[in-house]
Amino acid sequence: MKIIPFLILFCSLQARATVCENRGPNVILFTWDGVRGQEFFRGTGAFHALELKKEERGEIFSTFWKKHAGEGMVLGGGNRYKIGSRTAVSLPSYQALTLGKATACTKNKDCPPIQEESVLETIQRSLHLQKKDVAVFASWNRIQDAAAKNLELITNGVYPNRVLDETMSEDMLKLQEEGLKDLPEWNGSRKDHYTFELGLGYLKKNCPRLLWISLVDSDEYGHEGKYPEYVRSLRQYDQYLDRLLKALASMGDYGKQTTLIVTTDHSRGAGPLWRGHGVTKNTEKNIFLFATGRGVKPIGRVDDRGLSLQVRPTLEYLMGLSPSGQPLPNILVE
Repeated sequence: MKIIPFLILFCSLQARATVCENRGPNVILFTWDGVRGQEFFRGTGAFHALELKKEERGEIFSTFWKKHAGEGMVLGGGNRYKIGSRTAVSLPSYQALTLGKATACTKNKDCPPIQEESVLETIQRSLHLQKKDVAVFASWNRIQDAAAKNLELITNGVYPNRVLDETMSEDMLKLQEEGLKDLPEWNGSRKDHYTFELGLGYLKKNCPRLLWISLVDSDEYGHEGKYPEYVRSLRQYDQYLDRLLKALASMGDYGKQTTLIVTTDHSRGAGPLWRGHGVTKNTEKNIFLFATGRGVKPIGRVDDRGLSLQVRPTLEYLMGLSPSGQPLPNILVE
């Protein structure tokens, strides 16, 4: 891909200002695939030191820890926040996230689409929302098997689906097509920068009530054993999170009425096992979560315990519905 056309599209998307008719409540779910707690909480470790240039070692999520961690709540570390699926594998973990309970799946292969209403569909149905008000943009194609039982009910921006209606600006449509041509070296995904820019553009144009942006480059680089690329993808996520929070801060009442939740589907193995996951009893099940915005106490890192299964009832609670389970700690809507 040529850099200049992409920059033109990027700048054009950034320049658009939106006045939202919808003021909330709203929720944005931002997921990063296969991000290990080691890198999130502490940065690069000694095991990989020789693989990295000196300037690439150390803290990874620098902007987050300096600017944003204290603005919300951070769960995880020390076995305090874990996945709710049976194994630390992506599709089972995402399905547990959207259903609020573990499915029978233990592997991505042969795991069927969910057969029950996801939290996205429950919120859309219960609040009588339009299709444009609930959207998902994902790099990995299998997210469609976790996002909804009936994807026709929501805006489906999961690769390789094309969103071709009035919810997309001309620049977004061009970016969407560019992402289908400029594919990564692995199969079944588009590059994360397309997914993020599409999700951010959709946020600014449509002010959705519920938006899920799902990225995957980190996990793919991990499986390929490319630690420097894995670290660079995480540093990019750090910048994406900063841009997303800046966008919400510029969106007036809509931004003030929005809760952002950031998490991962699973962690990774330790030391030489870092390339994989779903193979040990505990390591890959310990994950993290950051929540900020409406209803979240700005208390930084906490020792509270929780499970990813609590994300669904938390979303329901934040949207004014009766939660189907116990919401995450330190979430309180007045």
